[in-house]
Amino acid sequence: MEKRRELWIDAAKGFSIIFVVMGHSGDAAANHYLSWFRMPLFFQLSGLVFKPVDPGRYLGWAARRTKGLMTPYFAYGLLIAVVLLLFSFNIRGFAENMARLLYGGLSLTGPYGVFWFITCLLFTQLLFGYIVRYSRRIQLLLLTSAYLVSHLISLTALKNFNLPWNIDVALLAVTYYAIGFYGKQAIPALISRYSALLVLLPLSALVLLLERTGIIHYSLNMKYKEYESLLLDLAVPLLISLTICAAVYQLARLIPLGWMGSLGRNTITIMYLHLPLNYSLKYLLGADYGLVPFTLIGVIVPLLAAKWAVRYPVLSRFYLGKAGGVPPAKRTGKAASVSSNG
Repeated sequence: MEKRRELWIDAAKGFSIIFVVMGHSGDAAANHYLSWFRMPLFFQLSGLVFKPVDPGRYLGWAARRTKGLMTPYFAYGLLIAVVLLLFSFNIRGFAENMARLLYGGLSLTGPYGVFWFITCLLFTQLLFGYIVRYSRRIQLLLLTSAYLVSHLISLTALKNFNLPWNIDVALLAVTYYAIGFYGKQAIPALISRYSALLVLLPLSALVLLLERTGIIHYSLNMKYKEYESLLLDLAVPLLISLTICAAVYQLARLIPLGWMGSLGRNTITIMYLHLPLNYSLKYLLGADYGLVPFTLIGVIVPLLAAKWAVRYPVLSRFYLGKAGGVPPAKRTGKAASVSSNG
């Protein structure tokens, strides 16, 4: 059971990163619908593998978490800035890119567009790691307050404030993270039942139909703080995330999903590189090339880069957040993932 559980989690991460790449392809419809759940699913899966931190060890744990996530953040950020400098010889542009990287949040656009997620994930983990020291009643009170405040921000002028590193978005993300953590037993028990998929799938299809026919209007964009429905922002991402997890779990029973698990364990490189790679190719070709080529390039090329980088300790440490240098045959299931607890 444990091996199967780990496989479906990694495979679900694999599907999640594919959805992220698809959403950035420029296809408006894909981005609209995938944005309903792609980031909430990442946070939920991350919370699912979270292990509570002893209050006396919190500071050390927080320092390791920060180092583990922010080392690749700055390594990839500097790499992209240097490549842009070599092509443009624009020193001022290089300095501006580094300043944007340091500030983060809504300042991160273009090839840096997805970097916001890493800092938001970090603050979400640090926040939840601190919250779990309290009783369950206090935890739920704090999480409810964070969820309500996040919507207060989204529905008022506070939405326009560009706080460093998207720290305010963590107020919403921690809810999805907590769902994964509190569902550590219930979620696997639910999705392991084939009957659950038979219920979840039609419900997800119903939500899609209701939105397509205009009966409900729904959108979710965590980076830009577009979450305006207290009920739907909880129900829709949770429903679709559970549907995907159930589908992946059942698929793992029928076909080998080791390749998708490998993809899920290398999400960090795909997350950072899919935009700059595709932007570079679009610039060289002088044209957009659509959803499918964008997704294939954005997933396969970074995955190959991760497989190569893990062989070298220095590259692995900076770009994968791991020591590296271990032969591939001996590191099954241990590659870096942006959704890991670490």
